[in-house]
Amino acid sequence: MSDKYAVPNKLPGKTVSVLKHRKRRILQDQAVIEQKKNDRIKRRQKTKTHHKFRRAESFVMGYLKAERTSNRIRQTILKTNVTEQSAAAADDSNPKLLFVMRHAGKKIFDKTTTDIFKTLRMGQRHNAVFLENTKENQLLLRVIEPFVAYGNPSLSTIRELVFKKGFARIDGKKTAIQSNTMVEEHLGEKGVICLEDIIHEICTVGPNFAAVTQFLCAFTMSSPRNGWQKKVSVSYKRGGEYGYRGNAINELVARCL
Repeated sequence: MSDKYAVPNKLPGKTVSVLKHRKRRILQDQAVIEQKKNDRIKRRQKTKTHHKFRRAESFVMGYLKAERTSNRIRQTILKTNVTEQSAAAADDSNPKLLFVMRHAGKKIFDKTTTDIFKTLRMGQRHNAVFLENTKENQLLLRVIEPFVAYGNPSLSTIRELVFKKGFARIDGKKTAIQSNTMVEEHLGEKGVICLEDIIHEICTVGPNFAAVTQFLCAFTMSSPRNGWQKKVSVSYKRGGEYGYRGNAINELVARCL
C-alpha cells in the first residue's frame, strides 16, 4: 500500500486550547449583546429628540379639547349641590369599595384632569385602582367621569385581580408578588401577612386599606374581549360605557382579565 494512504501515528503539532476558544466566544457574545443594547438606547434617544411635523390644526384641536374639558369641570364644581350629590352617592352605593378603570383619554390636554389621574395613580389608559367610597373620591370621579368606568366589585373579582394582575411596589420598582413572605416583610407590622389578608383588607375597606393599596401597584388591564360594545363617549346611564355602573363592573373586569 502506498504511504500516502497511511494514517499518522502522532497528533498535530499545533496546540489547541479549548478554554481559550470558549473565552473568545463568550466575549464575542457579550460584545454583541452590549452593541444591541447601545443601539436600542440610541434609537430611543433619537425618537425623543426628533420632532415630528405637526399641522397647526392639531394644536388648535388640543386647545379646544382642553378648553371644553375645563368648562365641563367648572360647571361640575360650580353646581350648588355637587357635594351633597357626591355624599348621597357615597351613601347609596354602599359597598364602601369602588373599582375605577381608566378606559379613555390616551392624550389629555387639560392639566386638572391629568393631575387628578396622577393623584389616583392612573397615569396611563387601562390603569385601574381600588378606592374608598367617600365624598372626596366621589367628587374627583365626577370631574374625570368621561374617562373612567367604575363600580362596586365583588369578592371573586377582587381575588382574581390580585392573583392575576397584582404587583407590588418595592423600592420604587414594580415587582411580582412571588410569596407570602414578601407580603409579611412589608405589611407584617399592619397584621397583613399573606395575599388572603390583602384581599380581606380591600374587600372590607379595613383600617389598613390605604397601606395595602399603596403596597400594590395600579392594575394594568387589557382591552375588553370583543371590544367596547357601546359608545365610549356616552355615560352608562344613557346606554354608553363611561361612568358609574354598580355591580356591572364585575362583568367588565371579567372581559378585561
